[in-house]
Amino acid sequence: MHPWWLVWACAPGAAADSPPEDSDGAETEAVVGRELVVRDRSTAEATDPQATSAAVTVIEVDASLAASSDVSTVVDSASGTTVQRLGGLGDWSGVSIRGSTLRQVQVVLDGIPLNPDGASAVNLSELPLFAFERVEIFRGNAPPELAASPIGGVVHLRTGEGRHGTSAAVSHGSLDTSRVTAMTRQTSTDTRIPVDVLAVADLFSTEGDFAYYDDNGTTYNLFDDQRTTRENNDKRQLNTHLRLRLGPADTRLTLLTAYLSRSEGLPGHANNPTRDVSLHTGRSLTAASFELQRGLSKLETRTWLLVRGDTYDDRAGEVGTGNQHNEDQFTSGGGLVHWQRLMGRHVVGGFTLGARQDRFGTTDLLTERESNTTRRLAVTPAIDADIRLWQDRVTLSPVVGAQLIDNRALGTVPFERTPIAPEASDTLVAPTPRFGALVRPIPPVAFKANVGTYVRPPDFTELFGDRGAIIGNTDLKPERGTQWDVGARAVAPSAWPVHGSVEIGHYWNAVDDLIVMVQNSQRTSVPVNLDQGWIQGVEAALTLQLPFVETQSNLTRNTSVNLSGERQYANNQLPRIPTWELYQRTALVWADRVRLGHTWSYTDGNYWDRTNYYLAAPRAFHGAFLRVSPGGAWPSVEVDGLNLTDRIVEVVPRNVLDPSDGARVVRPTTDFVGYPLPGRTVLVTLRWEQVPD
Repeated sequence: MHPWWLVWACAPGAAADSPPEDSDGAETEAVVGRELVVRDRSTAEATDPQATSAAVTVIEVDASLAASSDVSTVVDSASGTTVQRLGGLGDWSGVSIRGSTLRQVQVVLDGIPLNPDGASAVNLSELPLFAFERVEIFRGNAPPELAASPIGGVVHLRTGEGRHGTSAAVSHGSLDTSRVTAMTRQTSTDTRIPVDVLAVADLFSTEGDFAYYDDNGTTYNLFDDQRTTRENNDKRQLNTHLRLRLGPADTRLTLLTAYLSRSEGLPGHANNPTRDVSLHTGRSLTAASFELQRGLSKLETRTWLLVRGDTYDDRAGEVGTGNQHNEDQFTSGGGLVHWQRLMGRHVVGGFTLGARQDRFGTTDLLTERESNTTRRLAVTPAIDADIRLWQDRVTLSPVVGAQLIDNRALGTVPFERTPIAPEASDTLVAPTPRFGALVRPIPPVAFKANVGTYVRPPDFTELFGDRGAIIGNTDLKPERGTQWDVGARAVAPSAWPVHGSVEIGHYWNAVDDLIVMVQNSQRTSVPVNLDQGWIQGVEAALTLQLPFVETQSNLTRNTSVNLSGERQYANNQLPRIPTWELYQRTALVWADRVRLGHTWSYTDGNYWDRTNYYLAAPRAFHGAFLRVSPGGAWPSVEVDGLNLTDRIVEVVPRNVLDPSDGARVVRPTTDFVGYPLPGRTVLVTLRWEQVPD
């Protein structure tokens, strides 16, 4: 579980008995005096999937990605992930991992949680992909130093430290979509204290007025179907990231500030579109971390303040049950201490303590009435270890952790004097033990196994939400999950002419009191607890790098069961968990001058409701891009095409519940029920890059 880029001062005689170098080139070692230096060859921050028991996918943000890529498309390219979208580029998107809900996945930026304990479903379209050096997707068991134990997993966005220089990119294309990105990273080692500065600015806008197929909500009547335009779907977004690092790697202070401003129209359900509903979001993140390595120990501290404000404007009452103009304010401030120490030749012990306070308040701008501010205090302690045996071929990684969440400050229901339900107001004390095992009989081959328990309390929106189509439920109970997985991974040895890896795994998740959104006849969704549900699946991934060809293939097969006691739902498939997901990416590369890439994704077997009546149409999307890089002072030129076949409808059986009904109907292609996906989209990008010699 732990990164082995730590600098350990070894006991006398340790140098003579140092572990052997991995033949796959993942790590190197050097003995300097009485210090054993173990570092990853690429950067000091990279997670090596071959050296951890966790099922993790590491995706580098580099030239292999198309300029139209965003965080959601990168995450969706990993096995075991499902991204749900409310439209095309820039529209809301969230990630599910191994059949989890969107809130059961924690998104982290350089160790700072953007949704601690699943405090919300993070909108991936708000995050600027090219501000990061890599994306790490932990499917299940996450590193203890993140102080995170979500039921689904963790998406860790890393700004990294291996990329230098200055770059700028300008994109424009279909639907009046534009993006301007500028990034610079400068390092100075001539001064007494090394200085590293990373600055990123990203500006995105789109009208989003794509054409889609509207069946008017009448599946059995084709005469009222029409092709129409998605209105009120415009987006304007500005992201800035500034990171300052001071000092050498063993004594380093890092300061980070990130800001988001986003304004958008909310188009609503395809059969009930809106004209004037809007949402403005402002988010600021300020964080500081300090790393200290001395002798046998390493200490890291982090502190942060996250402030988010959402202003929802539906004064015309187009969505939900009435006119609304609300401002929601969410604040999360906290800190974390993570300590590690080499304890003998075979054990690395660690201790993590995280604490934070979350605050939530709502202001009704129509009446200028403020709700009582609700607060939640959370403490997350954990003791962990890496026990290395059999000449480091076996690593056992136990974690003894707990979640202590004080809900007593939640108070009363906003705008009312009634107390919160006892299930929500108690102090939650939940142990969250985890265990991972890694066996590497030879360096290129790794066998993995993980098991753990997890808890997620209902968030403020699920408890108190009253905005648009979502109404809260103060009677919700915390979700409690158990997960295990087993898998194997192999990499091609460095001496081979072919580079790549192959991975296969099986997972099983069970969740008690699973929280799901249930839609009523007014198309308003209310969160409720299900008795229990379980998901199991198989995931496989293959990557290959040849002299002129790069390829990546992923497959995920899910099986889910609703164990509700209600007869109409019992033993049904859980909603929004596709049975099949496949992904293929292939690229032809000529001497870093020309890159031709193609992507293909397929999704099938996805029910939108608990009764399993509405089965989403299967869909297969193709994408391609061509990039030409002349070199020198000339910019690279890239043309991207998304949904090349312009599929906005699928022909499906009319009634999936009646096998004898052979009739077929046309249904719109959707990713989230009632929210259509766009057809063919084309973008042209110019990119300038200056890299120091």
